[in-house]
Amino acid sequence: MKRLLQFKFILILGLLTIYAGDVFSQSGKRDLRIAKKAMDKIQDGPDLFRSWQYMGQMYVDSVAADVTNETLAVFLSPNVARVPIREVWINYIEQSIKNQIGRRFRKYNLQMFCNGKPLEEFVPVYFRESLPTDTLRIKGTGLRKSLVKRADEPFFESGLTNNNIAMWASHGYYYESELDRWEWQRARLFGTVEDIYPFSFTRNFLVPMLEDAGASVFLPRERDTQTNEVIVDNDGSSEGSELIIENGVREIVSSSEKGFCMKDTLFKGENPFQMGTFLQVHPSSENSSNITYLPNIPEDGEYAVYVSYGKVEGALNNVPYRVNHSGGTTRYFINQQMGYGTWVYLGTFYFKKGKNAKTGSLEIEVPYKASGIVTTDAVRFGGGMGNVARRPEDSYIKRKWSLNDHQQQNSEVDLSDSVTYTPKLSGKPRWMEAGRYRMQYAGVPDTIVYSLNDNKNDYNDDYQSRGEWVNYLMGNPNGPSKAPGTPGLNIPVDLAFAFHTDAGTTPGDSVIGTLGIYSSVTNDGQFPDGKSRLASRDLTDVIQSQIVSDVRLTFDDEWTRRAMWDKQYSEAYRPNVPTMLLELLSHQNLADMKYGLDPRFKFTVSRAIYKGMVRFLSAREGRRAVIKPLAPDHLSLIQVEGKKLRLSWNPVEDPLEESAVPSGYKVYQRIEDNGFDNGFFTTDTTMVIELPEWGTIYSFKVTALNDGGESMAGETLSVSLQSDSNDLVLVVNGFDRVAPPSFVDGETAGVAWWDDEGVPWHRDMSHTGKQYDYDRSSPWLDDDSPGHGASYADMEGKIIPGNNFDFVFTHGKAIRDAGYSFVSVSDEVFASNGFEVEPYKAVDLLYGEERGTEPLFQSGEKQYRLFSPETRETLKKYLLSGGNILVSGAYIGTDAAENKDTATIEFLKEFLHYRWMTNHADNVGNLKVTDEASALFLPSLSYNVEYHPDIYKVESPDGIEPVGDDAFRIYRYESNNTCAGVGFSGHYQSVILGFPFEAIASEKERAELMKQVLQFFQNENK
Repeated sequence: MKRLLQFKFILILGLLTIYAGDVFSQSGKRDLRIAKKAMDKIQDGPDLFRSWQYMGQMYVDSVAADVTNETLAVFLSPNVARVPIREVWINYIEQSIKNQIGRRFRKYNLQMFCNGKPLEEFVPVYFRESLPTDTLRIKGTGLRKSLVKRADEPFFESGLTNNNIAMWASHGYYYESELDRWEWQRARLFGTVEDIYPFSFTRNFLVPMLEDAGASVFLPRERDTQTNEVIVDNDGSSEGSELIIENGVREIVSSSEKGFCMKDTLFKGENPFQMGTFLQVHPSSENSSNITYLPNIPEDGEYAVYVSYGKVEGALNNVPYRVNHSGGTTRYFINQQMGYGTWVYLGTFYFKKGKNAKTGSLEIEVPYKASGIVTTDAVRFGGGMGNVARRPEDSYIKRKWSLNDHQQQNSEVDLSDSVTYTPKLSGKPRWMEAGRYRMQYAGVPDTIVYSLNDNKNDYNDDYQSRGEWVNYLMGNPNGPSKAPGTPGLNIPVDLAFAFHTDAGTTPGDSVIGTLGIYSSVTNDGQFPDGKSRLASRDLTDVIQSQIVSDVRLTFDDEWTRRAMWDKQYSEAYRPNVPTMLLELLSHQNLADMKYGLDPRFKFTVSRAIYKGMVRFLSAREGRRAVIKPLAPDHLSLIQVEGKKLRLSWNPVEDPLEESAVPSGYKVYQRIEDNGFDNGFFTTDTTMVIELPEWGTIYSFKVTALNDGGESMAGETLSVSLQSDSNDLVLVVNGFDRVAPPSFVDGETAGVAWWDDEGVPWHRDMSHTGKQYDYDRSSPWLDDDSPGHGASYADMEGKIIPGNNFDFVFTHGKAIRDAGYSFVSVSDEVFASNGFEVEPYKAVDLLYGEERGTEPLFQSGEKQYRLFSPETRETLKKYLLSGGNILVSGAYIGTDAAENKDTATIEFLKEFLHYRWMTNHADNVGNLKVTDEASALFLPSLSYNVEYHPDIYKVESPDGIEPVGDDAFRIYRYESNNTCAGVGFSGHYQSVILGFPFEAIASEKERAELMKQVLQFFQNENK
């Protein structure tokens, strides 16, 4: 950097000499002549930036020479700053220019500039090798302070422990006062809308990835999709809920500061955290005492838990909290010197309906002789419904696009007329609403954060508020633009991230690709703390590079890397921390959305963003970056003897990450249908567990850990052992698939929901309704008439169930209720060499919606095929030894047929005694027993073919037919009499169902059918 400064000084002096006066000195004329000669040679040479020209015109703009000092300054066009600049690339461009200008300049020192900066300044700190670190873009690790700390969470030194990240997923439902209606900020296209589409990345993948690496993640929009909400507060609670204060606690109602008060509907200017009070609490004895928040939970389910507390001098920085949930007790410490007067997220837990202090409450421990003051306010369970009501003001400020945010405010339009407008609620779950409304509910001040347009344009308010909310989290000197000295919430935010998708189409199969936006020029290129805003470019470059690299390696080696724009978009320039605005892909372009609707793509992109953040922060803080491992696989839960079981698994290698190697594992346990416990750590990949009780179902899942964090969990296996049963059933989980829907791309183009709706990872909350406009030539006219890709709105707010990797429990519960013991393994273990199948009275092979799916990359074998060669060999061995088998799944015949897999087709005929007849065999969901099976099985059944909040929809069950003399039809689809199930009774017994067993709607019917299947297997026709 010193050498660059010296050169800039020499250059300035040289230029002053050249242009001082009307008559050039001889040296000045010589400098100009030499500069022109160099420029001519450069212009006559090949295009130096050919591979990047699609980002905008790039060229050498001019050259300045200092002959005396043998120096050439090469000034590049502004668009060069849009590309990822690395040291090796700078060396390449420098050498290319030297080659073009020839030997005449071989002794010259060449320096390149872009946008007034040496080109070297555009190399991110993370990617620097020989260049010195820019001290204005880094900070020490001493500033890392955590708001919430889970008591049992490891310190991920090379991860994100104590880092604070603010992010938001796109726009959200908002009130348009000009039309007096609530609406989306973008159009419904290809079954989704941008306002909630990125939420399916952040909610399912990105936020958990960051939090499991140790970060605290702050969101301006509601994160919890639970529509129920329960408030417990000293100023009034939800019906049936109560606040319990032990006799040993002395509480004082604060008089100087306000607190939360529950209110059904919030109107303009109302702040619920200024409507009530909070408590200061002190133990009145020499022992610690508790305050218990006891909610009346309206129904079983997952609920996010939020706490709040007041602002006082001398607040305690490690207040103990305990969440009692159905899986046990999880402990936290909260630094009450931060995050006061708002909702503070602890975690999401499974609660049972009703009131139970042991399994459904939050406790605050009031320490005796604490070193600070403890306060407490309302506690919230669940995300709830939107409760901010809006109506037009007397005038309306015209909409202003985000890029023009820094310009003068638009004019107002008079709205006064004879109509009396009433305030309107959105009617949507709170998580679907724009951040502006959740900010109001969270106690954020209006005039300096979320109402910068005097309540006269919620669209402008919403996008402007996101960056100002980040500043409010931090407070002085980084506070909101209108009041930078406001104390705020005292949370040291490390970075901000805006997740969007873009518009735009291409005529063919090419993707629009990934764009990154940052702002480096606001406030003279500095943040209020004096650090350089070029850190935002670093963040943008590192994340965009990671996304493009991982997508190209995993999906499409021609995925388009778009530019990095240095522009004053509101979300990019307002935050006073390094910030990236991501436009991942075009939600309007079918080629992009073929990837964008794939859960595997969502995982890959989210992991890339997480990795980019880790790398950016590690470079900024001068520490090592370690990427956490992938989830383990090959799970096995096998009986050893008595109540002892062996649980084992394998680590999974990440081909994209050398550092993502496990150093240990965490095993989580669940009892019956409760939540999971907090897990226990082990360095082994196998262990023996003794079950506490006979007849109870225990379930296990495993994560992998290293110094970078904890992986997500893979599949869940379950077990239940009966003391009075020697018959052991093996449940094999063959349902691993997650997949996008089918597509059609010809004269009509779009999402082929009628063929295959795809399989979400756990759940999808971004679906609005099915596409209805398949005409590529349909133009966009309005967001209410968006043309090609236009979709219905009937599914908005409904959480679409997918593969929860936990259907072994559903099958196992039916087996246990039939009086049998069961254990379980993954299909990879079942198909492994040497797996012992002899001990099992029956095998239940569940395939769900497993189906051969196009591979991640353009070429390669399909994923998720049924009946692999190894599986066939294990089944053959088992059946020939007299075993019994239940197979169920929607594609148990289709998969082999559509892939023309003759080996599997013959195997199904010879050993499982059925053949494929048709897919899409039924769309009604009712079954009737055949006469030949009426003495053995239920007379009728129903399975799910419509939306259901708890189980996925079966859109394409298989029709199958029996093969062989001892095979017979069990069930027919009532709608068309196609065979739905086949039985065989010979040397062994089998039951084959062309629909998933877990999709049977009634738990009672599942239990009865499983009992009858297992009784059928007791027949001795062998």
